[in-house]
Amino acid sequence: MFASRREPMATLTDFLQNVSLLQDLDHAALSTLRALLVGKKAAAGAVIFRELDDSDALYLVEAGEVVISKHVQGPVDVVLTTFRGGDFFGEMGLFDAAPRSATAQAKVDSILWRLDRKAFLHILSDHPDIAAKICYRLVAVFIERLRTTNEQAREAIRWGLEATGYTPMANRTLFDRKTT
Repeated sequence: MFASRREPMATLTDFLQNVSLLQDLDHAALSTLRALLVGKKAAAGAVIFRELDDSDALYLVEAGEVVISKHVQGPVDVVLTTFRGGDFFGEMGLFDAAPRSATAQAKVDSILWRLDRKAFLHILSDHPDIAAKICYRLVAVFIERLRTTNEQAREAIRWGLEATGYTPMANRTLFDRKTT
């Protein structure tokens, strides 16, 4: 599935400087983080993790594309998003040992960098200044992704209601909520 990747550290540092999650880190902090990352190559079609697998790491995408999908039922999966170079995914695995909530699969040959929970806990305990900067960016991303998920849920509910022929009763708005 994966093969280890060996790259000159200068190249990795250049990549890390362009990842939005790490944009607040200086060169020394990036060097600390760099030592904790494990490089991986994922061939097109390779599953990085499956929904319900143990959750224990975040992945940075250096190159390629990774599709995140959610199983619906039977043979039906829905693509939630696609991550490309400079993006990251799997961040819940840094904080929560609950099973993975979706499947990640390489759409094309991809280069990834893995930060496991144990390494992240090391950053939290031994480098709180670095951890604070990373956590701040993670919270911003959590908020953005939650807003996107809320919009997707609203659209799914709307489509479901339209498919069933539901129409609100006269003078009532959907779910008794005023909208403007």
